[in-house]
Amino acid sequence: MDAAAQEHALKKKLQAFLCDLQYIGTTTGFRHFTSYVRGREEMVLAINNSLEGGHAGDFSLPSSRRQSVCPGDSLTSSQLPYDKGSLVLSHNTQLGLSGRREKGIGLPPASPAEQESNIDSETTLFLVAGYARYSCPYVWVRSNHERLFKLSGNRDNDKDSPLRLKSTARWKDGDIHAIDIVSELVRLCTYPSPRNPFEVDLEFFQSLPQPEQLLASAAMVSLLQKILIHTPDSKAYAGKVSEDLMHVTRLHFHSLRQLTEAQSLPVLKQPQLQNQQQRQATQGFHHKKRQQQQQQQSYAQQMPQRSQQPSPAQQPVPPQALPPQQQQQQHQYRQPQLQPPPPAVAGPPLSRNVHGGSNPPVSLLTLTLGVSMVEVPEGHFQAALKECQLLRCSSR
Repeated sequence: MDAAAQEHALKKKLQAFLCDLQYIGTTTGFRHFTSYVRGREEMVLAINNSLEGGHAGDFSLPSSRRQSVCPGDSLTSSQLPYDKGSLVLSHNTQLGLSGRREKGIGLPPASPAEQESNIDSETTLFLVAGYARYSCPYVWVRSNHERLFKLSGNRDNDKDSPLRLKSTARWKDGDIHAIDIVSELVRLCTYPSPRNPFEVDLEFFQSLPQPEQLLASAAMVSLLQKILIHTPDSKAYAGKVSEDLMHVTRLHFHSLRQLTEAQSLPVLKQPQLQNQQQRQATQGFHHKKRQQQQQQQSYAQQMPQRSQQPSPAQQPVPPQALPPQQQQQQHQYRQPQLQPPPPAVAGPPLSRNVHGGSNPPVSLLTLTLGVSMVEVPEGHFQAALKECQLLRCSSR
């Protein structure tokens, strides 16, 4: 395998390791340690310095579970404190692994040990990190250094030096996962070493309210399944993890049944919430429709009254209310009102002799039409009068 392919394989393996850190760091309920993630590449692990007493609860446990200590398994924790050379990487080794020997930089963590705030005398803090610049996971001690190994004169370098672990040393070439590193750290720190480093605290789950108990137990079941998949049967704690998985699974389904009977699950509440929102929307629609109908009815009742009253636009504006310029324009463009002509009045017959040539003289009568006077022959006076009366009637 060439260098480029090897580097790509290491990056892919490191990404899988970081995913395992997220699983472990976000799962609570282990008896011998607690953990939380700090960023994408770091997980802080707080491991108990000594074992706690056995636990009791509603779920009965077999007698093999009540005894967590096996003196024969205490291969490392009985030798506390350890020799620094056997537990901590030397400065020269760090320079060779970092590839920055010319700069004198080893393998320091991203955050110094002095920045740790949650320090407890009953636990020891470890920083498990998979930095991309190192292409390999490392572990640093963050508190209680003197308990694990004797510090030399250069205390700052000793505190920020990674541990020499079997799991991290074989990570590049072997099938090593984050659970292997956690298991080795628990055996190194806790005295005496427990049979099962991943022992579950059932009392913790039973003390949780719902639905936190349901969610926490589901996360624990998922992580225990991953531990069983990556743990060979030759490991002494494989059977113990299987027993814990059975008990946590029972607890999980017990919580699920309680929430289902009480109809407190979010998946059960969602249809009820949707039905309630739909009813509210329907009620709002009908209420709005009734308001519109009431408005239409009130408007229809007011329409006859409004039709009887002339609108302001139809009422004539008195000339006195107009400006002088508009009054002048209104007077200028005012159309004269047409009045019917006065009736035709037949005036007294006026006779006049018209002499013209050899024609005999014609007698003329005068017909008064309004303000005009028309002279007609005497023989046609009655016909002209009738025509005038007809014209007057037609003009009306």
